[in-house]
Amino acid sequence: FVQRQAGSAVEIRRFGAELMSAPVELGTAEVLPLAPADYLIKPGDELQVTIWGSVDADLRLLVDRGGRVALPRVGAIQVAGVRYGDLPALLTQRVSQVFRNFQLSVSLGQLRGQRVYITGFVARPGTYNVNSLATVAQALLQAGGPTAGGSMRSIELRRGSQRVTTLDLYDILLRGDRSGDSILQGDDVIHVAPIGTQVGLIGSVNRPAVFELKPNETLNDLIAMA
Repeated sequence: FVQRQAGSAVEIRRFGAELMSAPVELGTAEVLPLAPADYLIKPGDELQVTIWGSVDADLRLLVDRGGRVALPRVGAIQVAGVRYGDLPALLTQRVSQVFRNFQLSVSLGQLRGQRVYITGFVARPGTYNVNSLATVAQALLQAGGPTAGGSMRSIELRRGSQRVTTLDLYDILLRGDRSGDSILQGDDVIHVAPIGTQVGLIGSVNRPAVFELKPNETLNDLIAMA
């Protein structure tokens, strides 16, 4: 809305609108974020394995449909479903059955692409292909974010018939807290609910804006946001 001060008009924007002003492409070819330790390896992921010492190897291994990678002279190793943080120990244990006095490192290369659906009050609803480290907020940015009638505080992640979590973008905007920003899985649905109660706050505050409030929030909560 517009605030009029001393004969001039000052536009008061919706809080968080700038977050959605530049859509981000999340195809499988971009620079990938560091994988968290609890990321589960999936078929189609690529592992970059380096071994040095008594044996030297620099390998790029694709996880096959059966969830395995094949190391020369070591054989097939089942890695699908293994936590990324546990992968070095697993590979070291298998390689040590053949070689001695070596060191090993492993990292993720190209990641498997996966399809997700973004629905509800979002700028560009539809089907999107994202990599397997993409999160709810990242995919939502790719779709242009909530529309003027869409909520920033009630964004559901649905997996099959289950609601996995509800993301509140204010947690990221106000506190930098991304703990609720879950990593996506194939065929997940991100659904943006209609916007809730809106209140404009102007005057001597750091962030004059239009804020979206949850039903249990008070005037004190609103002032703290601003």
